Amino acid sequence: MASYVFMKVLESSAQRYDVGINILSLGQSNKVKRDIVKSYITVDDRVLDIGCGTGTLSILCAEKGAAVTGFDISPKMLDIARRKIQERNLTDRVQLKEMGAIEMDKVFDNEEFDKIVSTLVFSELYPDEQKYVLAEAYRVLKCGGLIIVADEIRPDSLAKRILQLLVRVPLMVITYILTQTSTKVLKDINSRLTDAGFETVYQKTSLLGSCGLYVARKGQPKWDL
Repeated sequence: MASYVFMKVLESSAQRYDVGINILSLGQSNKVKRDIVKSYITVDDRVLDIGCGTGTLSILCAEKGAAVTGFDISPKMLDIARRKIQERNLTDRVQLKEMGAIEMDKVFDNEEFDKIVSTLVFSELYPDEQKYVLAEAYRVLKCGGLIIVADEIRPDSLAKRILQLLVRVPLMVITYILTQTSTKVLKDINSRLTDAGFETVYQKTSLLGSCGLYVARKGQPKWDL
């Protein structure tokens, strides 16, 4: 769980982000991304990577044969992502955009993507922003398409919540001192997915219940109802 709290610190040193986030997550960050690609990404999928960071998940999707559009608000992260994509000769399969999630309505067309992926992004958004991004995700997904979200969550049991709090509070203080920002856990994501029109088809927790993976499907578009 330390990885999610330290994410903002690592973002300030983008060159160390990939190594740092994987070490601090005890290898879970890369494992989750590989599992997402193995289980849900297929050849010729059109994939949107929300908050693509340094491009690790976008690259994995492209290597599986998908056409990927990734966006992130951090130019430093995107610079690293572009270099990694060029090194792997994937420039024809991955398109990167510098933008925030709240700009989706200005950039993407209705039913443009087969899959949407997002890791460690929704917990950084305020509830109204989450609602907006999920509504936009619903709009840009094709009927039957999947949204796949992996993020820090609040454990179900009291004991695990106490353990998470004991680890999280001092790390939040350090993070704020270094970056003047803080992080939040993702709450009620299933309810938010349902409110946006999605049907959750799979969910899994790891790291003592502090990391969640959620897969939801889009049904009939709201504008056709």
